[in-house]
Amino acid sequence: MLALAIDTATSATSVSVVSDDGRVRSTRQVVDARRHVETLSPLIREVLEDAGVEMAALGIVACGVGPGPFTGLRVGIATALAIGEGLDIPVVGVCSLDVVARAAVRDHGVPVTVLTRARRAEFCWAEYDERGLRSSGPLIKNEADLAIDSLAVGDSGPVQHVMYPSAADLADVVLERLAAGERIPATVDLPEEDAGQSGTASARILQDRARRGLLLLPPVPIYLRRPDAVVPASVMGGA
Repeated sequence: MLALAIDTATSATSVSVVSDDGRVRSTRQVVDARRHVETLSPLIREVLEDAGVEMAALGIVACGVGPGPFTGLRVGIATALAIGEGLDIPVVGVCSLDVVARAAVRDHGVPVTVLTRARRAEFCWAEYDERGLRSSGPLIKNEADLAIDSLAVGDSGPVQHVMYPSAADLADVVLERLAAGERIPATVDLPEEDAGQSGTASARILQDRARRGLLLLPPVPIYLRRPDAVVPASVMGGA
């Protein structure tokens, strides 16, 4: 089975085609926080052409579901859903911080803390043990609240190694978990907290799933909390 993997949860747009024997057929990544829309479709065409794969040959689409900034995150998920719908193949999500942690632990062999950009002086944060299993998070933390006792990796904040979610690693997670018998969940209820909160309600659910060895998620974005912006009352019909 061939997997097309997409992640736009950070400033990087990453796309890969990976076969179920773990072979990366093609991979591309572009770092530009403001051009996910313009970058993603050409990258998909490039990796398919480079891999010598027709779109119809794909068996599954994997997408990073965050947490991450609203606009960039939804570009990748919406594209993954459109491809899955058009080809009538499954679409599965994975926490993007888990993907970064997988690569970091593989490279360094130690517990890691993953930090990615949320907004202003805030970060999406999660801790992982030396096996790459999530032990805390994901949460949104303010710079003043960060206490990091392990190797810090990611794309923002006080990181020791800059790393972005790799679509190739994302595909590996999905194919590995499917081979182990994990099923793609139809839904996982992740309640968003009010703007300004840390996302602890969603984190508890995700931590419980991780403790049970469940990493696959539906292709629904992890926002952790509601945005600051609200729809004007005049638009909602309240004026």
